[in-house]
Amino acid sequence: MNKKIGIFILSLFCLGNVYSQKRLTHIGVAFNNYVTAKPISGFSKLFTTQIHPGITVSTGFNWKKKEKYQLMQTFKVGIFYHRFIQTGVPLYSEFMYRYKPSSKIGLSSGIGAGYLHMFPGDEQFRQNESGGWDVIKMKSRPQGMISLSLGIDYQISSAGNKAFIRYQNVLQTPFVPGYVPLLPYNVFHIGTTFPLVKK
Repeated sequence: MNKKIGIFILSLFCLGNVYSQKRLTHIGVAFNNYVTAKPISGFSKLFTTQIHPGITVSTGFNWKKKEKYQLMQTFKVGIFYHRFIQTGVPLYSEFMYRYKPSSKIGLSSGIGAGYLHMFPGDEQFRQNESGGWDVIKMKSRPQGMISLSLGIDYQISSAGNKAFIRYQNVLQTPFVPGYVPLLPYNVFHIGTTFPLVKK
């Protein structure tokens, strides 16, 4: 992915709400754990092996809202740290379906895509003419990302505040062009949302 594509995706993300003429309904904050593993089969590793912490801030609007379901568009930005590998800054949007089996509980699923900027987390060295080692400066790189997620939320206050947990699969590409084209992450989110629209 070149810089022009990254700028294009960023522009779509920032201007999406303007073109949609929809009112933002909430703001959310979540703490994350990113684990490199195959989708679905790597779910258990979120709680037993790796800890790669992150935080995500989100907002969004409703395309349609009925008594039992909502169609939503979310916009998310975050940062996560994967030791020795990278620090990632994802910026993406998800189209989500939320089903409400009761007035307080919501079950959601979503598909999304966006931009991820990666900052390499390790150092590389090159031997110089005198026999010593020089640090090679690793440049940050623009990446693309694809997202699939499942979640559950629960209303915790009469004002509409919700607590939620979410399981997400993220594909980062091209992680290392010609060598590692896709880097899969399983991501666990736990957080809360605050309404911006009064009931």
